[in-house]
Amino acid sequence: MTQDKACSVNRRPWHKWAAAVFSACLLLACLPHKACASDSLHHVRLVYFWPVQGFLLIPIVVAQKQGIYRRYGLDVSIVLPPDAQTTARMLATEQAEIGMEARTDVVFAAEVSLPLVSIANYDQHNSWCVVGRPGEPIDLRTLEGKKIGIFTDSWTAVMMHLLLEKSGVKNTENVQQIITQFEDLPLLLSGRLDLATNAASFAIAASIAQDGQMPSLACPNVTGVPDIPIWSFTATPQWLEGHGGDAKAWLAATREGLLWAMAHPIEAAALFSRIYPEVDSPLYDKAGWAAAVPYFGNSDTALSQTSQSWSELASEMHRIGLISKVRPLSTYYTNDFLPR
Repeated sequence: MTQDKACSVNRRPWHKWAAAVFSACLLLACLPHKACASDSLHHVRLVYFWPVQGFLLIPIVVAQKQGIYRRYGLDVSIVLPPDAQTTARMLATEQAEIGMEARTDVVFAAEVSLPLVSIANYDQHNSWCVVGRPGEPIDLRTLEGKKIGIFTDSWTAVMMHLLLEKSGVKNTENVQQIITQFEDLPLLLSGRLDLATNAASFAIAASIAQDGQMPSLACPNVTGVPDIPIWSFTATPQWLEGHGGDAKAWLAATREGLLWAMAHPIEAAALFSRIYPEVDSPLYDKAGWAAAVPYFGNSDTALSQTSQSWSELASEMHRIGLISKVRPLSTYYTNDFLPR
C-alpha cells in the first residue's frame, strides 16, 4: 500500500517523529511490566523496529528456541510496534525493555532529551542501498525526475538527504519520494517506481522470491553515504540502572544466537520460517538472511560499538541540519553491558 505523493527531504519528516517521542515521554500512565514466565526467569521484551516479524529477528528466535536465553536466566519475548516510528516510545512507556531500532533514532532521541541509549550494534556495516530492477544499471547522476520508493523510518530520511546531496541533485523537489508502507520492491518490479531504497538483504530477498533474480544495487561504496552500522539494541538508562545483569545476560545470549545463525544460515532461516510461516516464504527468509550475514562482522566484532561510528553519524546529521549539535558520545551509547 503506497501513498503516491512526493515529499522533499527539506520538509524534515523527522520533526514529527521527534515530537511524538517527546510527547510520549510525558505520559504518566504506563503499561504494567509483564509477569515473569517463572520465578527463576527474568522476563525481557524486545520490541522490533517493524510492525511485522522479519528475518533480522533470526538470532533472537535461535536463542529462544535453542534455550540460550533460558540458560542465561531469561524468558525473552518479541513485541511488534504499530509502525516504524514507535520503538523508542514503547521503551519510554515501559512496553518493552530492549529495542531494536535504527541508530538515527538514538541521535534524534537525544535531540529531544528522551532517555535512550544504545547498548550494542546489531550490524557493523551500512546495507542501505538504492535498488533497481534486475539487469538495469543505476545512474545516480540522473535522479531528478525519478520516482523513488522510500520508507518512513529515520534511517531512510537521513540516508536520502545524504544521497541527494552526494549525487549532485540541485533541486530535491524534482525527485519524487514515494512513501511505501511495507514493501517497495513489488512496485519497482511492476514499473510503478523508477528506483527503490532498502537494506540490501530485504531487496535481495524480495527480488529473488518474486522473480528469481538479483536486483541492481547501489550501496555505500557507490552512493557515498557512510558505511556505518544501521541498527542498535537500545534501552532506557532507568531500566539499565536496575537491570544491568539482565542487559548483560540478554546481550551474551543474543550474541550466541547471532554467531550460530551466521555459521548455520540455512538452518537458522529454516527455523525462523517454521516459527513464522505466515510472514514470508522460506525462500525469502533464506535469501534475505544469507545476504544479511556479511554485514554482521565476525566473532571478534559482533555487537561491538565504536566512538568513531557514532561520531560520524551524529556529525553528518548535524552538518546537514537535522540536529542542533552533537552531544557527548556517552549520550548515545555505552559498551558497559557487552560480553567481555
